[in-house]
Amino acid sequence: MTTTTIRTIGTRLAGAALAATIGFGSAEPAAAIDGGAPAGRDALAQATVAIGTITQPEEALRLTRCTGILIAPDLVLTAAHCVNGDPLGALVVFFRGTEPARPVYGARVAARYSPDPGEMLPNAAPDVSLADLSLDLAVLRLTEPVRDRRPVPLAADPRRLPKTLRIAGAGLSGRGVGRLRTATLTPVAASNTGLTIARANGARICFGDSGGPVVAQDRGGTYVWGVASAVITRTAPCGGYVVVAPAAQVFSTTGVR
Repeated sequence: MTTTTIRTIGTRLAGAALAATIGFGSAEPAAAIDGGAPAGRDALAQATVAIGTITQPEEALRLTRCTGILIAPDLVLTAAHCVNGDPLGALVVFFRGTEPARPVYGARVAARYSPDPGEMLPNAAPDVSLADLSLDLAVLRLTEPVRDRRPVPLAADPRRLPKTLRIAGAGLSGRGVGRLRTATLTPVAASNTGLTIARANGARICFGDSGGPVVAQDRGGTYVWGVASAVITRTAPCGGYVVVAPAAQVFSTTGVR
């Protein structure tokens, strides 16, 4: 993982003057969602994964502090900085409730995306500098399809901003995978391409939640609105606001790199 970057944006969100946006990523032990609730056995929890990467043949396997979500039987969506550089491969771990579960799946990077941040929608939070927000996505391909988990579909229309969102995240616990937790989010600003800044309710979002799925619900069920790409906070490693990279741009030609 890369060293944490801190950039001043001078943003006002929901009446709070927040000093910095912090891209997820650090060499220190990771924390997952602080507060929120333990994961249950719903569609979000069943499809959420923890991700680890292999950087060099001679190095021991190191689990990153990242989270992701199953979007097809053999595809996982996460944040691109979770697989920075050119990793030789990755491991993907699912959960049963809050606890990591076997089997462990191998994976490789299939695509990376730099989503178009778009333009802020009317009545969005003032003074938001889109150029200063960390925003990235990646798709991992599993070495074999998952047969006992149901993938969660991606948002189709990034302009239909949900009133409520949910996030799932799992950091590390010592040298192993941490416990899975969830929290509700309230969107406070969004762009026409689906970039969203959301406030965590009764929780803080931490480095271990990088790439964590942010989902919404409609009549058709649960769908992926995006993934956690950065937190906005005065004090690392956790913050009360999260920058959500839009999932609707995945599989389009926009932002592919």
